[in-house]
Amino acid sequence: ETAYEPNSFFNISGMSYGALSKVAVEALSRGAAEAGCWLNTGEGGLSPYHLSGGCDVVFQIGTAKYGVRDQDGRLSRDKLVEVAANENVRMFEIKLAQGAKPGKGGILPAEKVTAEIAAIRGIREGEASVSPNRHVEAPDIPGLLDLIESVRAATGKPTGIKFVMGDPEFVNRLLVEVVARGIAPDFITIDGGDGGTGAAPMPLMDNVGLTVREACPLLDDALRRNGLRDRIRIIASGKLVNPSDVAFALAAGADFVVSARGFMFSLGCIQAMKCNKNTCPTGITTHDPRFQRGLVPADKADNVANFHKGIVKEVEMIAHSCGAPNARALNRDAVRIVQQTGRTEALATLYPPVAG
Repeated sequence: ETAYEPNSFFNISGMSYGALSKVAVEALSRGAAEAGCWLNTGEGGLSPYHLSGGCDVVFQIGTAKYGVRDQDGRLSRDKLVEVAANENVRMFEIKLAQGAKPGKGGILPAEKVTAEIAAIRGIREGEASVSPNRHVEAPDIPGLLDLIESVRAATGKPTGIKFVMGDPEFVNRLLVEVVARGIAPDFITIDGGDGGTGAAPMPLMDNVGLTVREACPLLDDALRRNGLRDRIRIIASGKLVNPSDVAFALAAGADFVVSARGFMFSLGCIQAMKCNKNTCPTGITTHDPRFQRGLVPADKADNVANFHKGIVKEVEMIAHSCGAPNARALNRDAVRIVQQTGRTEALATLYPPVAG
């Protein structure tokens, strides 16, 4: 297996080509290369635009297996090998769920399925594409571990999973099985239930799934209880836009933090909420050349890199103010949470750290 040592604790979360325009993805790729961080493809497959900047890429496998599917929509080992042969692709992430819509698959409207997007994803042009709400190969935890192992064996690269924590007991059952079988994901991306996309149902976005603030320490503790903390890395995701949010996630146990929303803002997103309508006025989520004209990848790449640089600098500043030598050294002792009474409680008191 080819190990991956990321340069940055702050990286770009999954945003598909298809959901995003080619100029937006190209700007993200160039900006990520400039910043020295990774770019997650999202579940829409690997496009030339993800690779255009030469940055590190994390390939996400969604439930529809876009980009690595056969004609029947099943996972194709040959396609996996083909994607993994690209040296820019450093890791594979199997997406079980995302924070904005846990338990629901993605939808790409027909008007956004161009010939090029259809070819990249392995679907029919001009037809709406609806992802299943689960991976059919993984009906249970043993099936999920088999899926992780088969992707890792085919690609020879680190392979992890992404999900939203609902009942923490699922995580405990998963890790008990990991210990029993000796097959582990290389990382777990924990997405907060308040994660976003302008194309998600509000009842799910508002009410389903734990936030990162609760899920991150719970996952960290579960890994420690099972003696897996050194083996499995934690990536935190879900509305982590501000330096304080990123610093909190690192203090609560995350090894890395990824953001989509923050980088969308750096591209010029004004939250017009037209993501799925192909009429995004800023050119970020539309394939209409008329709207894309205002988004010049070379210019926006600098904004992407500058946003990254600003966040990293300010998180390091918070860490130093807490007496930590760097951002990764932040821990629960650095955080106090305001309670309903108006008084604060130490994170380490609310979630006593588990040894291991």
